[in-house]
Amino acid sequence: MKILIGKLLLHNGEMHRFSIGFVAVCFFLPTGFVFPQSERINVSPADSARISIARLSVFGGTVLAGGVAVYFARYQPLWKDYYTSFFFHENLAARNQDKLLHFYGNVIGNVISTKGLSWAGYDKQDAVLYGAATSLAFFTYMKIEDGHVNYIGFDPVKELANVLGAGYPVAQYYIPSLNSFTPKFSYVASKNNVLASDQTQPGFLEDNEGQKFWMGITVHDLLPKNYQPYWPSIVGLAVGYTLRGMNTPHPYHETIVALDLDLRKLPGDSQFLKTMWEMLNYIHLPMPAVRVSQSAIWYGLYF
Repeated sequence: MKILIGKLLLHNGEMHRFSIGFVAVCFFLPTGFVFPQSERINVSPADSARISIARLSVFGGTVLAGGVAVYFARYQPLWKDYYTSFFFHENLAARNQDKLLHFYGNVIGNVISTKGLSWAGYDKQDAVLYGAATSLAFFTYMKIEDGHVNYIGFDPVKELANVLGAGYPVAQYYIPSLNSFTPKFSYVASKNNVLASDQTQPGFLEDNEGQKFWMGITVHDLLPKNYQPYWPSIVGLAVGYTLRGMNTPHPYHETIVALDLDLRKLPGDSQFLKTMWEMLNYIHLPMPAVRVSQSAIWYGLYF
């Protein structure tokens, strides 16, 4: 298997075929075809019997369809004018803001995949592990395709961000205290438009100056139990990070500290409500904030 993959990597003309095949791994990983049954973690025959092949097929087909859609929507239009042989390139123009997007995207990819696999019948441990593999496979497929676009290239640092992002929900599973630290995202469009004229994708994916990445901190859960009654459980803090001045010779970062809401604390006994609050919790809502880098600026509401 390693020899076969190595040959594919050595033939640049075949890399895009390899990348399409790579996203197919998103389907085969959860079915157990990649690892022998004896090597799977805590999956007994009784556990396997609870897995719904129909639901698993829906999940795998959705992931695979997403990969094909990305290929035809983003890359096929570009390859007419920008296609080149596969190459490596680290993009420094965004000053690592784009790496944070890959980290965040993989966190969300793992969370969604974990829920899909849990719906198909996997227990939480297997679901989060296979969810990490699914998310990483999907985003690595995208980076391989980037390696064929002559102004992008395959960025190894972004791939590292993919690995860390896909692994973060796994770390949260094994270290429950990490659930008090939630990656979040907010966006307000800037005037920084860096998309190619033929590229069809949402502008916010390339609008680094409009993106804000946050780490939401659930203060209540981190306090000693005798102090918890004095802090509202839904109110937390968030540390944000964004990029400014990309169209100037001296771009710079801003760090923001804001109030935050842990939407997981909202009431709701149904699985639907719990899932909705959990997914919305990965978005930072407008809240009072203060910019602490460059110079201090207070905001009544920071978007």
